[in-house]
Amino acid sequence: MGLSFTVGGTRGTFEDSFANEVAGVLDHAFGAEGDWEGVPPHHFGELAETGWTDLQMRAVEILGADSVSNLLALGQDGRGVYLPANVQAVSLPLSAGAALQCASLPGLRHELAELAERWDLAIDDEALKELLNVHRDPDDGWVADAPEIRAFARIALAANEAVRRDCPLWLVG
Repeated sequence: MGLSFTVGGTRGTFEDSFANEVAGVLDHAFGAEGDWEGVPPHHFGELAETGWTDLQMRAVEILGADSVSNLLALGQDGRGVYLPANVQAVSLPLSAGAALQCASLPGLRHELAELAERWDLAIDDEALKELLNVHRDPDDGWVADAPEIRAFARIALAANEAVRRDCPLWLVG
């Protein structure tokens, strides 16, 4: 299973008991000011291959590790949550054993904007959707962008929606 991108609350993203635990952990760490539970999820597809790690490595090469701390905060497996707040990256313990990796959605958006500028890419929804659908070009047939470009487009599109809805962006797999 690849890495999937979901914007919304814990319900619908996770099964009920785990969703309640994650929402409780976030409430305890950040207060009950976020809607961690109730926002219906919107799914933004899945990344197969090594797109996430490719994106992280290219971002470090281009901008330096200090400039992409939010992108790196979820680790090489990319599992965790970007919260709609300016928070420091943190790892929160869960009963299932694995920790919940949390980072800042506004911080991530800033890092993605810096990458887009360096790569000469637009980060509006239509341009990102076009990047994700480039393989369907009727004239050229299958066109495969580099895995880090597909990963960039998918997470940037999901981040745009998370900002509009003022809710978390989950990376799960």
